Amino acid sequence: MNKLIFMLCVVALVLTGCNEEEKINALQQESAALSAKIDSLNSEIAKVKEIADNSRVISDTVRAGEGPFHVFSRLKAQVSNGEEDLGNVYVAIQDSVEFKLKVGETFYVTVDSDNRVRKFRYATNPVTVHVVSKTDTGFVYSRIDKPVVKKQSVYEGVLEEGSTLNGILFKVGIPARMVGIVSGVLQCKVAFPLARPGDRFRILLEDSYNQDSVWVGGKVIYAEFDGRIVGHHEAFRYEDEDPRSSYNAHYTEKGDALVFDGLRYPLEHLRITSSFGVRVHPITGKRTGHNGVDYGAPMGTVVHAVAEGVVTVSGYDDLSGNKVAIKHRDNSVSWYMHMQSRGVGVGAKVSPGQAIGRVGSTGRSTGPHLHFGFKNAQGAWINPLSKTMIATPKLEGARFARLQKQVAEIRKQIELTLASPAIKANDTTDVMVRMRLVD
Repeated sequence: MNKLIFMLCVVALVLTGCNEEEKINALQQESAALSAKIDSLNSEIAKVKEIADNSRVISDTVRAGEGPFHVFSRLKAQVSNGEEDLGNVYVAIQDSVEFKLKVGETFYVTVDSDNRVRKFRYATNPVTVHVVSKTDTGFVYSRIDKPVVKKQSVYEGVLEEGSTLNGILFKVGIPARMVGIVSGVLQCKVAFPLARPGDRFRILLEDSYNQDSVWVGGKVIYAEFDGRIVGHHEAFRYEDEDPRSSYNAHYTEKGDALVFDGLRYPLEHLRITSSFGVRVHPITGKRTGHNGVDYGAPMGTVVHAVAEGVVTVSGYDDLSGNKVAIKHRDNSVSWYMHMQSRGVGVGAKVSPGQAIGRVGSTGRSTGPHLHFGFKNAQGAWINPLSKTMIATPKLEGARFARLQKQVAEIRKQIELTLASPAIKANDTTDVMVRMRLVD
């Protein structure tokens, strides 16, 4: 018996020794792998340090009346191979950034020891930074979103004798920067000439702040008006999956757009690359009048008629490329230019939202986009954005189902905010409002 126990102990010791040896071998292999990773990381750190040591930053600032063309032109003159490199930077960034430039905004370019572009940086606001970096495969775009704090506030009030809408909105604590937006939402649905003292309203706003103090942006989540004559109305902010979607707007709970007689947008997703008015032409570099709005979009994107009408022009020329013009009931005419292809001919009757062509870059064009123009009944070019636009008169299908979920969530948000403590609406007033942080 003792002999058997002795033999078992010997076997156990041998097996234990084998296991320890295996563990040691595994640890050695793991250590070797870690050493290789550390060597690789140190090599990358050395490369980055070398680039940092041999790089410098140049910049240029937007001046009065300027667009991206001016700033890029000056930057190109400061770097080697600027025409090509910064041209590629613009191509990489153009589908993701809408350049609504303000005086004083700055473009930053990091260059290497050869004065070649390594990185481009532009911040549209305190929390959104657009970066284009040089890689082995070319220039690559990325976006940096800094953390924000969101606050929701409920404002309630009653129309007073002799008060204006904007005046009473300001009086109940709505920030001046948002008064016009709130007023616009309410007036889309309420006939205010028929409104009377004592009529009540309730507004839910959401504001975003950086570092809890720098205001970044705000939006009207909900607006309600209850009047003796005009009746009860509600408006809900609908958010499509794509933040650039033209469906992002205010609707009733039944999915009706707040504006019923407005034009539809010519594209489902909007990115303005050039506005109406005097601009520097992207090809000639000269200041000229721009009789429309340019919407950037991928090649082949479907173009829609903005209203019912009859096609009066369907053709091609060297400047406008493939173009279509549609005359509407009020004798105004909408124009669609630089298209890849046309889907309707002269004399065709079109309905609102009907496909009439596809986005292209024909004629005198720097890249895929739709030039959308509008002439009034007198034949004068007008700003298309001055015409009330809607994506659709009524949300249907998946979008309507999405709206219903958002309506339920908005009602929940209103109740949560109403149950929150009352604090000062802002630093310019003593008005107290219900406010809460949004997770």
